[in-house]
Amino acid sequence: MEETLNIKRQRNQAFKISLVEIRHQLALVIAVTLIVAIGTGGDRYDYLLAFSYLTWCLFWYLVPMLRRLGLKIFRFPLFAIDLLIIGYMLTRTGGLKSELTFFLFLPIFAAGVRCRLLGILVWATLMSLILAGASYLTGTFDLAAVLVKATYLYLAGIMGGFLIKRTYPITEEVSEKLAQLNTRLQKLSSFSQEVSGSSDLDEIFNRIIKAAQQINPELLVAVTLFDENGQLKIWDSSWQEEWLLAYESHPLQRHDLTLAPILVFRDPLLCADINKHNELIRIFDSIPICALFVFPIIVASEVAGALLISSDQKLILPESEVQILSNIAGQAGVALQNVASLNEVKQQADTDGLTGLYNRRYFNEKIEELVDWAKEEGACLSLIMMDVDNFKKYNDTFGHPAGDQLLKIVAGVVSDTVREGDIVARYGGEEFVVILKNSNRETAMQIAERIRVSVASMPLGILKSPITLSIGVGTLPEHARDRNSLLEFADQSLYYAKQSGKNKVSCGFKFTSSIPVKN
Repeated sequence: MEETLNIKRQRNQAFKISLVEIRHQLALVIAVTLIVAIGTGGDRYDYLLAFSYLTWCLFWYLVPMLRRLGLKIFRFPLFAIDLLIIGYMLTRTGGLKSELTFFLFLPIFAAGVRCRLLGILVWATLMSLILAGASYLTGTFDLAAVLVKATYLYLAGIMGGFLIKRTYPITEEVSEKLAQLNTRLQKLSSFSQEVSGSSDLDEIFNRIIKAAQQINPELLVAVTLFDENGQLKIWDSSWQEEWLLAYESHPLQRHDLTLAPILVFRDPLLCADINKHNELIRIFDSIPICALFVFPIIVASEVAGALLISSDQKLILPESEVQILSNIAGQAGVALQNVASLNEVKQQADTDGLTGLYNRRYFNEKIEELVDWAKEEGACLSLIMMDVDNFKKYNDTFGHPAGDQLLKIVAGVVSDTVREGDIVARYGGEEFVVILKNSNRETAMQIAERIRVSVASMPLGILKSPITLSIGVGTLPEHARDRNSLLEFADQSLYYAKQSGKNKVSCGFKFTSSIPVKN
């Protein structure tokens, strides 16, 4: 309601401005016409008046501040001056016989634009009086001729006002729709900027739903993406909970013929009445949806999902709304592509290029974060540090490519041996680390021993010579209070394992010889 009132206020203001603009332009035309009409037959007072009026009009037309004053304060004085000039023109060019009598119709038509009969009659009367006065002053007064021309003025005003009144509501409706469309496009532009700058999927989905509902608040919106099984899964929506449960039992599938338009031709599916589509009736049998519109969400040239727009009543979307919703779905695809690219870049920044494990930078961030978490929660956090024994000798003997291959193999074995959720990273060179959440010293020692045994048991067919690991273990809060002391304890334990013969797991001075290995 408020938006409609604003549109009307803006339209009325624009209308007033346009009338004043027309007045300024017509005044310039009148001034020039007056000079031409005078020609070479006028006296100096004629020229003085004509050029003064032209200067006056140019002044009001070219100075922005005066144009605004002309709109707010001096409208009626300016119109009065224009009428005097028109009367003077008629007097100087023959009165009733003047060829410039058509200027008398202009104010009447302007009154007709306002669709007010009283205004038309008033202006027609004023123009008739001006015509009669000019005729009298020039000696061309003829009552019958004046009455005929006055009748023309009244008829022109009334007929023009009638025609304008018939067309004005249509123009007003079109103007209002254009204003609403412009408002929607501005919101769409704002939506585009918001989603393109976001890297959070939940925020993106939420903004998509809000943008679609701004088009029509009565619409029901769902954002969907295809999962690995080809099901069109709802990720966020304005649907009721029971509708979501009903849809999950019979979701749209990638292979459904219903989705052929969006998958093959990338065109939206527009269904004003799903009762005419047996496949849609089957899927939405338990959901009170009467109309369904599906707009493809395209990511990296592939249809990754769809924007589902539905209504509980039969509905035909206007073409303008179809275009805007298609644009929203398109912007959603761009936003999802940006998120995917951002995640890919982040993954590359966090990953060691040789082994595919997390790199030291990521490890440093994560260990800091998890140490704070463990201290706040009062939980155990263990760290395993390991080093490939005699790696320099292996590298010097078999070459750097063989050494790189060895590190890749060890990284793979360690990743396969630890638990899901444990964080494995390459610490540097031939050193690797594992962060274990919710793990005490005993659990960490058991996992470390499994890693040591797995690496030592690798067949020679894979490697050029037997390989072993020396491993150090530290646990917070048992052995350390913070990140630095935990790293220092684990590193010192690794040093003890190296110094005591290698191929061992050490936790301070304790070795795994007394701890059973659980497979």
